[in-house]
Amino acid sequence: MAKQSNKQPQEPVSSPFSESGATKRGVQKVNKAGKSAMRHARRFVSSRLDRLATVKRMVVGWIVLVLVLIGISAVQWIGFRAAYMTEAPTAGGTFSEGVIGPLESLNPLFARTSAEKSAAKLMFAGLYTYDTSGNLKGDIADSVAINEGETEYTVKLRSGVVWSDGVPLTAKDVVFTVNLMKNPETRAEISGWESFNAQAVDATTVKFTLPGAYAPFLHSLTFPILPEHILADVKPSELRENWFSQAPVTSGPFAFRLLQNVSTDESKKILHLVANPSYLHGAPLLERFQLNVYGTREDIEEALQRSEISATPALTYDDVAEKLGSTYNNQPHNINDGVFAIFNTQNGVTSNISVRQALALATDRQKIREVSKQEVDSLDGPILSSQVEGDVPTFPTQDIKKAQELLDNEGWRVSGDMRYKDGTPLEIRMIALRGSGFTQVTNELADMWRKELKLKVDVQVVDPLDATQNVLQSILQPRNFDVLVYELVLGGDPDVYAYWHSSQAKPTGLNFANYRDVIADDALSGARSKRDEKYRSDRYRVFIRRWLADMPAVPLYQSRIDYIHSTSVKAMNPNSVLVLPEDRYADVLYWSVGTESVYRTP
Repeated sequence: MAKQSNKQPQEPVSSPFSESGATKRGVQKVNKAGKSAMRHARRFVSSRLDRLATVKRMVVGWIVLVLVLIGISAVQWIGFRAAYMTEAPTAGGTFSEGVIGPLESLNPLFARTSAEKSAAKLMFAGLYTYDTSGNLKGDIADSVAINEGETEYTVKLRSGVVWSDGVPLTAKDVVFTVNLMKNPETRAEISGWESFNAQAVDATTVKFTLPGAYAPFLHSLTFPILPEHILADVKPSELRENWFSQAPVTSGPFAFRLLQNVSTDESKKILHLVANPSYLHGAPLLERFQLNVYGTREDIEEALQRSEISATPALTYDDVAEKLGSTYNNQPHNINDGVFAIFNTQNGVTSNISVRQALALATDRQKIREVSKQEVDSLDGPILSSQVEGDVPTFPTQDIKKAQELLDNEGWRVSGDMRYKDGTPLEIRMIALRGSGFTQVTNELADMWRKELKLKVDVQVVDPLDATQNVLQSILQPRNFDVLVYELVLGGDPDVYAYWHSSQAKPTGLNFANYRDVIADDALSGARSKRDEKYRSDRYRVFIRRWLADMPAVPLYQSRIDYIHSTSVKAMNPNSVLVLPEDRYADVLYWSVGTESVYRTP
């Protein structure tokens, strides 16, 4: 394209074809008008552009201002939420929990496994229960009156309590249940009621008569109540096999819906429960509760990894933490159980007090607690020290040298790698129950005694669920062991009469050590004869000192459960104090599978 010249063109030579003057003037006017139009256009466009720039700056400014205001509002909203709003559980949904079976009966009188006890707590109410602080409180019971001699307890029931079929729950149901527990034909797992009587004064009043003062009696009233109107015509001997054991009428926070067999061998089942709208303390937030029953802990671990269940109390968190990752939380809780190495004090080498003392002094209880794979608390005697007022005698510290001297003085001398007496090697037989979680603890204890004391230890693991082994009749009742690693339920009251009083050193009793001592017996009997706490604590200190001197067992540690649950659910209060594992349901009314923001209650 040619470059345009800035020089004005010269006037052309006149010719026939040249423009006239008028024409030139017209052209000049057109040019002038064009120049004027260009000046106006420039002025107009330029001003518009200027205005647009201004507008742009104004828009940007407004945008910035709006963003600032939004930021301020967001900060204010966050502050408002923190001050006036909170996260609350939402209603509805299904909570799935994995437990160890088997689940053979839904009748709470026959509950013995973790699955059966969990089901009983979810479906049945009692006169009393334990709250989230571990304190005894009324459940169905509204109040109690105790006579001066502490031999009569008159319990008033709450009004308006009904069964899941709508029939009122009355004092007759309570009396009916007590009589079933007293009847040996029932074969109930709950025992000790033979000397107690119950009478229905009226529809909402039950009077209990005791043969003598019994301080822990209120703790005995936590038993689940059965419906008389359903089971009155069933023979006690046939109660276990009755249809009620598979489809019960209930009174707890959840009602029975379905018991589903998932596997052909019935090792895996799912108990389907629905919220009980008629529950005396109000309906749960959850719409449904599923109790998934498994045969092994490995099965539960796999179920967690598949997100088949939301929670479980059956695993040790340290064993599965890496596999589960950050999608699960853990809530460790002590329970009022104690794990003991119980000696047979009447038969075998452990009938000798020096041998028992040597085994006790050779035990590194701290290492045993570490082997348990849980951060368990120390247990220093036959009773939880927190349940006794004042200073409580404690278990002696490990002393290998003294332990060896005790055996030497009894004639058990080291020869080579073993101790012998009159040519007989020092040998003890240890028993641990399969599925209890104590196998590793038992093996560690055996290794400890082998190393420090040069004796032979035979460890035998038996299965209480294997009918062919018949552990109850072959091991426990005849006291067929030297050492039994066993868990004792210590409960909400310090009364341990059942485990250490000589009257219970019988095949049907729970004094597995066959421990007999007059001073210990007197202290235990006296401690349960008055409700006065100071008096009871004084008697228990006497018992503990005597027990430590006689050494019928080595207290290893206080039991604990890890409640592993999905981060997406709200389960038990992390500050809950548990007496029994099933007390994790103390606040089950408020469990949920989701949360929402709500205004705080003023």
